[in-house]
Amino acid sequence: MWIFGYGSLMSGAWESPFGCERRTKAELHGYRRAFNKGSVRNWGTKSFPCPTLNLIADPKASCLGIAFQFPEQRQADVEAHLAEREGKNFALAALMITIDEQQVPAMSPIYTGPALEIQAIEEMIAGIRRATGTNGSCFDYFANVYAELCKLGIDDPVVSRLWRSLQI
Repeated sequence: MWIFGYGSLMSGAWESPFGCERRTKAELHGYRRAFNKGSVRNWGTKSFPCPTLNLIADPKASCLGIAFQFPEQRQADVEAHLAEREGKNFALAALMITIDEQQVPAMSPIYTGPALEIQAIEEMIAGIRRATGTNGSCFDYFANVYAELCKLGIDDPVVSRLWRSLQI
């Protein structure tokens, strides 16, 4: 059983208690990252939601991330953990990912709830700087995701653009 992570799921060693057998880079064709899910608990509030990552179908795009392989007998435990971790309005979608030039089936959490309204970049940056939740600030969320992508050698244009804007 494979799980594909594209945001904060790529780090934090969440997989360790579930007997992860392999952790490797993977590519998901036909999807791209988007900051269209508002965190109103972990990284923000209802007044100041933190825009967090989601996957959006885009036939011309691909998304590099991390694939985690688990023993089949741990599937129910892993899925229960991800349901709790990701929260309501997330579904584990069955997708095909590419690992070492081989296609393999994987599950990945995709937000299915109401999307954040698109804002001007300046408004989004101001909101990111104000938002704070139970896990820390929205800025911390962005810093963590950007740092993990850099560590993996992944340059995602959406993440990089927002990170550069936050540095000004």
